[in-house]
Amino acid sequence: MTIDLQPIAPAHAAVLAAMHRICFAEPWDEKAMSELLAMPGAFGFLAAPKPGEAHPQGFILCRTAGDEAEVLTVLVLPPCRRRGVATALLARATEMAGQAGATVLFLEVAADNDSARHLYSTQGFEQVGCRPRYYGNAIDALVMKRSLAMEAGEVMPS
Repeated sequence: MTIDLQPIAPAHAAVLAAMHRICFAEPWDEKAMSELLAMPGAFGFLAAPKPGEAHPQGFILCRTAGDEAEVLTVLVLPPCRRRGVATALLARATEMAGQAGATVLFLEVAADNDSARHLYSTQGFEQVGCRPRYYGNAIDALVMKRSLAMEAGEVMPS
């Protein structure tokens, strides 16, 4: 299945905030999205709506600083899950981070989010830390890292 990924622009802030409200207990509002998009090194991709759907399927928002990149948030709306959308978003963001000069990509995931942890593990992320009781519901945040540096002849997984 081909997933149409479009670069996120500041004009998407309201849509991103609405999607974030659906997927997270502590959502970011439109102002927060606008501020994140205005940060130096910020980039992201929106999984465009499929024909007949009114809303995008998901999005990823990242930033780069020096040789590091970070996934700030990634989500897929519930009816669109388990269709490869998150994998496509993560792959495109990983590619973009590498093009921007990043050699590592970090993200945080709730310790109780088994499906996301599985996805990240299959995409080459390894746990490198833990932030105890990080989320408002006292759930730990696991810090995960993926190397973007490629050795000669090595092909990055996607």
